[in-house]
Amino acid sequence: MAIPADRIYSLEGKGLKLTTAEDIAPYLEELRSFENLEEIRLNGNTIGAEAAKALADVLRAKNTLKVATLHDIFTGRLKDEVKESVIAICAALAEVPELTELNLSDNAFGPLGAAAMADFLKQHTGLQVLKLNNNGLGIQGGTTIAQALIACQTECERQGKQPSLHTIICGRNRLENGSAPEFAKAFAALKTLREVRMPQNGIRPEGIVELMSGLSSNSGLAVLDLQDNTFTHTGSAALAKALPSWALLETLNVGDCLLGSTGGRLVIEALRDVETLKILNLQYNEIEMDGAIALADSLRKLKILENIELNGNRFDAESNAVELIKAALAENDLDDDILGSLSDMEELTDDEDEDEEEKDSDDEEDAAPGPKTASDVLTDDLADLVDQMKKDLNV
Repeated sequence: MAIPADRIYSLEGKGLKLTTAEDIAPYLEELRSFENLEEIRLNGNTIGAEAAKALADVLRAKNTLKVATLHDIFTGRLKDEVKESVIAICAALAEVPELTELNLSDNAFGPLGAAAMADFLKQHTGLQVLKLNNNGLGIQGGTTIAQALIACQTECERQGKQPSLHTIICGRNRLENGSAPEFAKAFAALKTLREVRMPQNGIRPEGIVELMSGLSSNSGLAVLDLQDNTFTHTGSAALAKALPSWALLETLNVGDCLLGSTGGRLVIEALRDVETLKILNLQYNEIEMDGAIALADSLRKLKILENIELNGNRFDAESNAVELIKAALAENDLDDDILGSLSDMEELTDDEDEDEEEKDSDDEEDAAPGPKTASDVLTDDLADLVDQMKKDLNV
């Protein structure tokens, strides 16, 4: 439910440089007298440590505050100064009983900032929405955040209550594979997640497998955005296995994830079990003709689809497969306008086709025990290719 305008205090986008307590004093006076405050918006300004501490003193008394919109508030500040600011603000917010949403995105505080807000995350069992996009967390900072969420779940259990957190936005943070095991544990512990967005984090197949193991425990998941990470066959297989766990899934964004030909087909075939899907992004995933044909079949089950993105894959935009996809949409009384642009499609040559089969099996080779010779790799790739051809021909 949207917060009424008369309950929002906003300095949004004013470009204020608030370094000292004196700098921020006029605004804090307004804030003190603001009755029934439910949201504060300070984004688009820059706040120093002294000003942040003064702000924290006022926030601590705002018992009706629900949403703290604090993204992009530390531009030009030194790391230690930012750490002090985050500690002060989060300590104050930990005492605000009605707070349900915290947005600290676009603040480049890195692992130090993650450590500074950890105590807040451990304590505030009522938090529902956490937005930490583009904070430079890295593996260390991501691990700190995930461990704090696990500790919060433990605190919920101690209090005999269910965790409240349902939305985590943590994209563009270089989380990589190193933080994935702890995030997987956090996701599995919560079981309450409805929206998870972790795009552009450099997470590779092994990390994707970890995340899927945790996310599969969240049966109410409605939005999953992992765009621009790397799946290949291994990660795609893990996603395909998890998809039936999410009976309420509405949005799936795995664009630019290098699903590959075989991995893409696994995901596409698993979509038949996700009849609630409305938004589907499969762009730039090296999906080939067989995957496109399989998609046409899966689409017959997706009767409420609102948008599908397939651009940048490896089948002809004028092919029979695309006509089959459009026919499947029409069968569900859906306009083919929901099929996005296909202006950047790429067809493989015969020589490239074999190279792509080799690429699809790279992560399987990495997982095998012991080193492989070039001959071993070629033999395995040829075997995979023959198996796939047999499947395609139903032999």
